[in-house]
Amino acid sequence: MSTDEKTPLIAIVENEVNVTMQALNEAYGTDDVGKFVPAEDGTENLIDYEPMKLSSFRVFCTTKGTVLTDPILWFEQVLITLIFVGAALPVYILFKEDLAENRKGNDISLRRWIDNQEGKMRAFAMIMTNLAAFLLSFYTAICVGRWWTMRTQGIGGIKAAVVDLELLLYQNVTKDEKVLSAVRRYGRVSLMLIFLWRQNKTDNLKEYLVSRELLLDHEADLLFKWNHCLHETIWAWQGGIITMLHKEGKIKSDKLYALLLQKCMEGRSSVQLVHTHLAVRVPMQYVHLLGLLVKMHNFVLALLMGLLCGAAFRNRQVIICAQLSARTLILPFLFNAILLLNTELTDPFNGGETDFPGGVYQATLDKDCKGLISATQNMPDWLAARSDLS
Repeated sequence: MSTDEKTPLIAIVENEVNVTMQALNEAYGTDDVGKFVPAEDGTENLIDYEPMKLSSFRVFCTTKGTVLTDPILWFEQVLITLIFVGAALPVYILFKEDLAENRKGNDISLRRWIDNQEGKMRAFAMIMTNLAAFLLSFYTAICVGRWWTMRTQGIGGIKAAVVDLELLLYQNVTKDEKVLSAVRRYGRVSLMLIFLWRQNKTDNLKEYLVSRELLLDHEADLLFKWNHCLHETIWAWQGGIITMLHKEGKIKSDKLYALLLQKCMEGRSSVQLVHTHLAVRVPMQYVHLLGLLVKMHNFVLALLMGLLCGAAFRNRQVIICAQLSARTLILPFLFNAILLLNTELTDPFNGGETDFPGGVYQATLDKDCKGLISATQNMPDWLAARSDLS
């Protein structure tokens, strides 16, 4: 084979090796699974992660940004372990007395009772496990659906409305930076007010908004004159900008005027959607029943498996003891983790490590609006000459 014939083959092999190494690095690399950015309060917010690492054995080395960092989860696990040991220890001790009595020819009821009831215990525990898993799956689907709706139709809707307003106004109405800046700022304020509301940081609201150049000083004073549902009602200012431009004759088309007002309504509706999902939770009766069922399942499972483990340990059935211990530790751990995870998903604006990064979102909104303006100013020559936009 000549050199010319070998070269493509070598290149193909090298490319396959590079692709394989890249895939292995994505799955098992030592870099962090999640990408965190510092928040204004000194904490960190998760903004992205590598799904491949969570689909490989690398998942066992990941704790930051996961439910494993929740202290309540581990406290619940300690309680379950204590119940399990507390049920196993008396059986272990009594079985020792059973052996002594059996040598004398006496029949002790505990051993016979556990032997007769073991199948029923396991069946009852399995019924509760299946029921808890069934209801948890519905609850998780509801919480994840609400979380995704708030992200896409809520935050995404706010961003889409502000960006569309900025683009339409710049290309069709006015290039006045004061007007365009106000549209950007009011949209960012609306977004940040949701986060500040959920994080109980409304005491120094004026200082916060003015220091970050989200509002001017007199605008902040006007904001507190009505002081009601500020993240939604501030969209009246966006509508006021459109109405002002129409009265000044800068919006020459009624269809464009209607479209711009529609964008204002869409932005306000997106804020209302987020507010509704945060203020109106999943029915309390359902969550209470589910929580009660999961805790009853965990308690009963630890109790029954503890009884069986005490008897198995006395009979030196090591494998059965390991199975019973693993079942008691793993199932309640997973059920509690799902409950806690769903609790976090119900309010992704309260400043947790894995919640929505409000500061990042509002900064990105500002950059996107400015990016569209910059793109309009730097159109291709043939387009700029004919459209007179740059």
